[in-house]
Amino acid sequence: MELVTAEALAAYALDDRTAKYMDASRIGNDDALTCQRWLRDSTAKRMVYARLYGDLLGPGPVRKVLDVGGGLTSLTRSLAARHDYTLLDLLAHDDAAAADFVARSLKPGFLRKTDWYSWEDTGTYDIIIANDLFPNVDQRLSLFLERYLPRCKELRLSLTYYPEPRFYLTKRIGAEEIFCMLAWNGEQTRHTLEKFGESLNHPRLDLLVSPATSVYPNGRQVCIASFRGQLSSAAVNSDRARGIRA
Repeated sequence: MELVTAEALAAYALDDRTAKYMDASRIGNDDALTCQRWLRDSTAKRMVYARLYGDLLGPGPVRKVLDVGGGLTSLTRSLAARHDYTLLDLLAHDDAAAADFVARSLKPGFLRKTDWYSWEDTGTYDIIIANDLFPNVDQRLSLFLERYLPRCKELRLSLTYYPEPRFYLTKRIGAEEIFCMLAWNGEQTRHTLEKFGESLNHPRLDLLVSPATSVYPNGRQVCIASFRGQLSSAAVNSDRARGIRA
């Protein structure tokens, strides 16, 4: 687990690998994509992206990857070209631009425009990634981990939470109701992750409740976490049973 801090950001900025990959992969109107602009405008977002996707953008083995809510950027094209890659995203930001992006994509059909909970897929994956989704945009973090940890070897998340209360007035789709949604704080996030502590790589749940200066203008904190999926555990246990060293 790693908290996005000013020190980590300064170290990353010395070699901004995500920016280099973006420059190398950009074509046409990629910069019109909302997530592309967000990534361009924020060194912190590029650092988080490097932690979650960086090893998939350089030389290495082909992986089966599920990207949940990852949005569309020039780097999506690189991921789709290098790997058996599926993007699961409602595309709330880029309807028109997304249609153009998909039309010229190197891998037609990699995009599934649906909610992860409703997706009727039972496939397994080497790596599942959810970047900037839980638990601020989507508070179903526990349900997500319960559903997808059994279906992968590794699961990578960036988790966004707020030390101070932050809430949003939202309108329910398909109904005349207004909800007030309170964003999660570090304690709520820690409480949920504790249930999956045995799967966490390098668990440091204290980071979620320790005082820290935010590098973001709105005061949020972002923690990067990775989990050992149950497919990985099953493989290790099977090897041990047969006397094979990991």
